[in-house]
Amino acid sequence: MQKIGLLGGTFDPVHNGHLQLGDRVLENYDLDKILFIPAAKPPHKNEAVSAVGHRLQMLKLAIGDNRRFDFSEIEISREEVSYTFDTIQELKRDGGAGVLYHFIIGYDALSEIETWYRWQDLLGVTNFIVAVRPGFSLKEIEQLLERNGFSPEDGRADRWIGEQTGNEILFLAGEIADISSTEIRSRITSRKPWADLVPPLVADYIITNRLYYK
Repeated sequence: MQKIGLLGGTFDPVHNGHLQLGDRVLENYDLDKILFIPAAKPPHKNEAVSAVGHRLQMLKLAIGDNRRFDFSEIEISREEVSYTFDTIQELKRDGGAGVLYHFIIGYDALSEIETWYRWQDLLGVTNFIVAVRPGFSLKEIEQLLERNGFSPEDGRADRWIGEQTGNEILFLAGEIADISSTEIRSRITSRKPWADLVPPLVADYIITNRLYYK
């Protein structure tokens, strides 16, 4: 069975933190590849995002010829708002029984998942890999999981299993570069150093196309 990690986002722009997270997931879990999924109209973003064409091209440049990194246009091909539940259901239909998906999500995002579209169904249809920053308490997340039918496997804090569905939620701890696309855009606008936060080809693309400059 093929095991694929799903890493979604606006990628506006894609940065070294995204790539490092993908690498860490591949190193720590027996996954075949990471599928980056840029969103066209993300429901949780209030600010405007750059044109899809620019974001997709930067993503292509960032992953380059890494055979374990790939991308999907499944969300940007939609005209309506992109919802994670719909995306995963469509991927599962296309991939069939021979593919097992792990949705990669940050600790902060998981703590707000009860505000997401069809969040209860989402918790039951896919596995999760949760990136946790050092020093963060898991108490709030553990309470969320307990009230939604998950329990730790053999007392392990890093692997929880759905009691009804059998799907797993894995916690990936450790240092991951604390970079945000918002910070990069702000640095570019403010003429502060930023180029070392993204892959060199992405930096060149931003400069050539004058993205985020005001």
